[in-house]
Parts: sequence; C-alpha cells; structure tokens
Amino acid sequence: MQLRAKTGYSFERKVRREEGFERYIKAPRIKWTGEGKNNVQKLLSLNKNPRLFKPIIEESKFTKADARGKDGTLYEIKKYSKKDILKFKLYSEPIIKVAPSRSKWGKGDPYYDSFKDSDEYNRFIRKLTRTMWWRKYNKTLLENIYKSNSGIFSKDGFISHKDLEFKWVINKGSYAPIFEGYHRLTIVFRLKQKLGWNDRVLIFLKKIGILNKYK
Repeated sequence: MQLRAKTGYSFERKVRREEGFERYIKAPRIKWTGEGKNNVQKLLSLNKNPRLFKPIIEESKFTKADARGKDGTLYEIKKYSKKDILKFKLYSEPIIKVAPSRSKWGKGDPYYDSFKDSDEYNRFIRKLTRTMWWRKYNKTLLENIYKSNSGIFSKDGFISHKDLEFKWVINKGSYAPIFEGYHRLTIVFRLKQKLGWNDRVLIFLKKIGILNKYK
C-alpha cells in the first residue's frame, strides 16, 4: 500500500474518533447493461461498444462515504487543507476501470486482457464521453455521487457542497497516478472560486447572449 493511502486511512480514523463518527465505508457501484457476472464480462458481451455499454441508473448505487454521524448523516473524508483544493483534486473514479494486473498481463484472462493495450482502452474512454447516453446522464451520475453525502471533512474542518464544485475529467496522470498509461474517467473537486466584478459581468453578458452577437 502506498504511503499516501496509509496516511489517508490514519486521517480518516482521526476524524471519526474526534467527531464521534461511525466507520461507514461506501463506494459507488454503477450497474451496466450487457450480459455477464461482472462489468468486464458485460462490456465484452457488447463488443466493447461504448454506445451500448450504458449505466442502469435505477439499479445503481451511488453512495460515497467514509463516516456516518449519530444522526445518520454521511460524510466523505479527504486529507486536504483548503489551500490544497484551490486546484482540482481527485474525488472518485466510479466509471469502469479496465487495466491489466502486472502479474496477470498477457496470460489470456479476459478480465485483465479485455483491451490489448492502453491505447485501445483510452480510445474507448474518449468515445464513451462522446456518446448520447453520456451527454444525457453524466450530470446525473456526478450529482448522485457527490450529493450522496453531506460534504467533506478536510484538515481544516467540514466543507459543505455549496462551497465546492465538481466535474468530470479524463485523468492522464495529472490528478492521480495511473497504471501503465491507462487513462481514468474521474470526478475531481475544488473550492468554488470567488469571481471578481469583471468576471461576473462577462458571465452575465454571455448568459443574456450579448457576447455571442459579436463573435
């Protein structure tokens, strides 16, 4: 286990102990179309076609949490300070991750060798984000995941969703380490940026369509 992960677990235990929270570990589990016992088999049953490989929203589980309060409120815990999250940081990687294990790579096991290399996998991820279903459901997936808890406990205390912004990115190694060049479709988050007067005016003009007239 990486040192980063170990220190993260230690911080989670510290927050639970100090806040009187119960350990409650949940991660999103998206149900996909296709046939098979696991998501990789389902993907292969659809010939790795990203247009056919769709989430079944009503059968998916979106809860993401590290702790539960005595009143049942759920919390995510991240070992970041507020200054750390002025820039986007990793939040979750809930979309199917297919990459070979070093010890099993190339041995013919379809679970590990479902894509011949990272280039094929990365093309699949790019195509997935261009499908009709992704354009229709990506915001629903995003909001269902981060709104499944009440907010984040950081090194500087609790931060509610109203003070955070979340978005999808394809992580190519900038937000967290990736395995052997396999890109990750990832949720990242940061503190909401305080806009200056000029920025607010530009947003307003764009909203009412004035700027578009002069492009």
